[in-house]
Amino acid sequence: MEEIDLYSLMRPRKVCVCKQVSESEIIASIQNGANSIEEISKITLASTGCGTCRRSIQNILDRELKVGKIN
Repeated sequence: MEEIDLYSLMRPRKVCVCKQVSESEIIASIQNGANSIEEISKITLASTGCGTCRRSIQNILDRELKVGKIN
């Protein structure tokens, strides 16, 4: 594995670059009861900057809520 690939695995993926919010932080907010982008934004500040991450946040929310219903 190349060195740069190793570093990318070690750092959490930032979904919201403006506010430096990682995917794991968004998932944690969903697991703690957030069930809308507005609630996720209130908890994490994600999507309160430029807003380009809104679709990614919605995709994560949809995926996590679907997984939650299966378990």
